[in-house]
Parts: sequence; C-alpha cells; structure tokens
Amino acid sequence: MTGRRQCSGHRFMPMPRAFTLVELLVVIAIIGVLVGLLLPAVQAARESARRSACQNNLKQIGLAVLNHESTKKAYPAGFTYYGSDEPCWGWGTFILPFMEQVELHARLNPDRRKLSAVCGAGATPEDREAVQTKIAQLRCPSDQLPDLRDKALLPFSTAASTLMLGGSFPLAISSYPGIAGTQWLSGTDATYPTGYAAPYKQFDSGGMFFGFFDATGSTPGRGPLGVRMSEIIDGTSKTVMVGERQAKGFAATWVGAGRVNDYGPGGTCAGLARLNFNQNWDLYDLWGPDNRGKGTSSPHDNGVQYLFADGSVAFVSDGMPNNLLQQLGNRADRNTPDPARY
Repeated sequence: MTGRRQCSGHRFMPMPRAFTLVELLVVIAIIGVLVGLLLPAVQAARESARRSACQNNLKQIGLAVLNHESTKKAYPAGFTYYGSDEPCWGWGTFILPFMEQVELHARLNPDRRKLSAVCGAGATPEDREAVQTKIAQLRCPSDQLPDLRDKALLPFSTAASTLMLGGSFPLAISSYPGIAGTQWLSGTDATYPTGYAAPYKQFDSGGMFFGFFDATGSTPGRGPLGVRMSEIIDGTSKTVMVGERQAKGFAATWVGAGRVNDYGPGGTCAGLARLNFNQNWDLYDLWGPDNRGKGTSSPHDNGVQYLFADGSVAFVSDGMPNNLLQQLGNRADRNTPDPARY
C-alpha cells in the first residue's frame, strides 16, 4: 500500500445545462418567424394547385362541348325556350353525355321531358336526386361552395327565389356559367340560322350560349342544338364560351337557365352570364345587389379564367377594360382583343 487514495472508478459527469427563459423565447420567436415566412408560400402553392385544377375543369368542359359540336354539328344551346315563363334545361345538361354522365342524362331525359316537370312540386325522389347531383368537374376547388344553389346564396330579396329556377327545391350548384353575350345582334345579321322567327332572334345577344325557341311547345324543336361553327365570325379562339362565378356572386347551376325572363330575354340567368358587368365581384355593389349573379367572378386573385370556343383556357386580368371583355363575349362583332396584353 502506498497510502494513495484509490479512485472509485466512476468519472464525474456534470449536470446538463438547461435552457434559460430568454433562450427559449428566442427559439419560439425564430419558429414563429419561419412559420410566418413559410405559411404564405404554402398557401400560394395550394392556391396554384387549385387554380390549375379549376383550369383543368374548364378544359374538360371545353372537350365535352367540342365533342357535342363534332357529334351534332352544333354547339349546345344555352337553354331551350318553350314560349312560356318556366324553367328550361340548360347547356350544362346537354353536355352530360360527353362528360361521362350518360346515365345521369338518361335519368333526366331532357329530350322528352321539361325541366319544369322534373323539378316542380310533383317531382319524384329520383328526379330530385338527379337534379341535385354534385358533379366535381363543375365545381372550382378554390371556392367554398355549398352543394346546392338555394336561398342561402340569395339574401337580398324574395324575388331572388326565382333564381332557384322556380322549382320547389334547390338544384345542384356549378362554378361555371355559359356566356350569353352582351349586345343584341341585328335581326338581319347573317349569323342567324334560316327558318327561325322573332322568338329565336330576341334571345341572341351575340354570345355562344343563349335561348333557342322550341316550335313544338312541349319537347325541344331545335333542341339542345345551338350555334354552328360557321356562325362564330370572330373565330373560336377569340370568343369566350364559359366563365367562372364564385359562391358569393351566387354561382350557377348546371341543370338549367332559370325562368327565361329573369334579367331580360338575353338569358342572364342561373346557368348563364353576360359580360356587360365587370368581372370584379366587389364592384357589383356599384350596380346594386340585384345585379349579383348576372356576370362573372372568381375566387382566384386579380382575374377570371375563361374557356374559349376552341377549347382553350385563358386567365383574364381584372385590368382588362370592360368594353374589351364584352367584345370577347360576342362571337360576331368583328372585334378580337387580346386578353394577354392586360
């Protein structure tokens, strides 16, 4: 024994140093800053994806419309008019067979039945289910849409209930109204098909979709056949065919065009829009509440996406002058502005 103290063999381990309150607050602040920087980027990426999905919806609609034209040698009518004040089938119903909705189209049977019989007080549960069918391709993913277009979207007056198409229950909602034009075409204009009298002509406001008179008064005469390719004088790539309308602008419905005298015979009803109203929804307050639901609007920032008659889709900025936007909605005014300039 040397007399030296023996070590126990265990090394001394110092206690870990804890975070101070100041250090913890600094870490929390840094995390907060990072979240603040990243969250807008994540939200922007999500909106970009939703906008792309909306654009794809419009392209699918365009493909269906063009398949209709290829098969029937005419675009679908905006709606068929029976010579009376009643809801009518609209263009959204006519393209169902070309959107992989053949079974739904067969259930509705628009070639043999009036919409007023399907959505009226005597409607069967099967009919009600059919006209309330939610179609994903007709709903913008950026918009907070209810399933049905009912009075919850129409708060400004009891008269607005006519936008429910006069039926006894609400119908399925859509983000995409057809464009019914803005200005009346002359009664002697060469774009009019031959053999149609005043009831046909009075609906034609220059748009791709407007009313067609049913000579029989019971089933569609010209039926779901609308504008012919040769009647698009300005060119299919220069004529707007379908736009957007967001929920707070009262959206639309794919089923029909509503009562044909709502907002004038041009057909600016539940399934249609006219471009003589500024597409910026917030400006509608300048026109008064009764003008909401007539034009186009979008949940996407700074503009609206439109489908053109050739099947292409373009984003039209709110900076485009409204008179030029109106020209895009008229297929035969011989004005062809370029939305890409704005």
